[in-house]
Amino acid sequence: MADPPAGLIARIGETEIVIECGGRFSIRLPEARAVASAFLVIDIYALDNAVHPEGHIGWWRYEIAESPQCLTGFLSRDLDGRIAPEINGAAPADEWRNPLAPDVRRMELIVVLRSSITNAILSKDRVPVLSTVEELMEFRARTVRELQNPRYRRPAHKLSACRKVHIVSKSMFERDAVGNLCFQLYKMLFQAGLQARLFADDFDLAMNDVINQRFLLSDSVGAEDSIVYFFSIFDERLEDVISLACGCRIAYYHGITPPQLLQVFDPEVAAQSGKAIRQLPLLRSFDRLAANSRASADELSAAFSDAGLPASTEIAVIAPKILSEAELQVTSTSRELKADGKPNLLFVGRVKSHKRIEDLLSLIATLRSLNPEARCTIVGAADTPAYRDYLRWVQTKQLGLPEEAVDWRGAVSDKALTRAYSEATVYVSMSEHEGFGLPILEAMMHDIPVFCFGVPAVRELLGVSGAVFTKKVFPELASRLQDLLGSPAALADQLNLQRERVRQLIESMDGSGFLRLLEAGDLPPDVSG
Repeated sequence: MADPPAGLIARIGETEIVIECGGRFSIRLPEARAVASAFLVIDIYALDNAVHPEGHIGWWRYEIAESPQCLTGFLSRDLDGRIAPEINGAAPADEWRNPLAPDVRRMELIVVLRSSITNAILSKDRVPVLSTVEELMEFRARTVRELQNPRYRRPAHKLSACRKVHIVSKSMFERDAVGNLCFQLYKMLFQAGLQARLFADDFDLAMNDVINQRFLLSDSVGAEDSIVYFFSIFDERLEDVISLACGCRIAYYHGITPPQLLQVFDPEVAAQSGKAIRQLPLLRSFDRLAANSRASADELSAAFSDAGLPASTEIAVIAPKILSEAELQVTSTSRELKADGKPNLLFVGRVKSHKRIEDLLSLIATLRSLNPEARCTIVGAADTPAYRDYLRWVQTKQLGLPEEAVDWRGAVSDKALTRAYSEATVYVSMSEHEGFGLPILEAMMHDIPVFCFGVPAVRELLGVSGAVFTKKVFPELASRLQDLLGSPAALADQLNLQRERVRQLIESMDGSGFLRLLEAGDLPPDVSG
């Protein structure tokens, strides 16, 4: 018997399960005849440590060929005090309970539909499990879900209120460039009175009452609706988005890091980047295209050309940030220049190998030969252990930098990030690939002089402002940086140019670029082009 189609979904009916409220849940199944060669697995993990085996509570397998289309059940504690599912009308065919399972109050229930023939995952859905209503409220409160604040500019052209806008991305997390842009667009459309919905495969479970699982997209899109799709990494469901019948499909390209810059320390991500680059020609099937910079737009045009596709479709360049009405009134935060003789070089971003943090360490080591008080602060998550270990070796063994010379702060809150900017003397970017360079813009908005390796997107971002270099000769860079920081006149000139560039960039971040793409969908084809 053939496997059931991969699009079949075993769907949890709740957005959360609260044990003190009975722990009740339901699972909606595909038609029984379509899942004759599939089975259902319920997995329960610790929410804050969802790894096997230490965070694995247990799993329960159910044969579902003869089951009703909707299963109901509840979670309860067994005689040993551990959580276990009870499903009405269905006994587990097999189960495993971790004898060392942690006693936790926050869990994650995962429902997986698997092929009986290949054991392949056909679909998966997740839901948080909390012990009390108070814990649920705390869990939700950790994310920003206020839709009316901040206020965004309303569209100049009134969009059709009956046409829904579906915002789609493979992943969607707060404080990530792609996720933040999705949330900003969502809020702006919501405040304009439009029906907007968010869809992603990967997201914070605390947002699962706001973000929809992507398998729901096909059932949600109407013939007159619009899709705004954000592409930044390989997406196995890209062709599914292209195949949807709707009024307008818009693709926004964030840029993809070249695989060779990731291969040594993160080969899996490098492979995903390579596959994503090979997917770029598929974006030509969208009705309208946009990119976060002209550099990214040129990458996309080159991919079309290399694939033998016509490149006549205009690619709009829209900055990857939508500012609120209040933010649009502020160009930069003027501040007194740090003059304590202890330069603090700042970097903000993911600690990934293409960011070349080792080059920043080499620069600070060379600068300390001119000024022993120099130090650097590195803000951002280090989620690639091999690269982080390498950087530690570079700091301690290769360069002999003392602990106090490098402040590794990791991922920080918005408040702590603002503090890091306020403490910085200069912002330094050694990155060898950027799609746009939001932290550089943020540094300029905080009135910090920037000193950057001139990859195309960074040169585009800075215009005639900032200090740009194209060769990493560290003695020359350290001397140049020392001269800049030691010259009040040179610093004042650079900051004046940066402030003007910030003003220009902010003017383009009012959301109008996205609104123009969506407004075009409301206009006759001969008008919108």
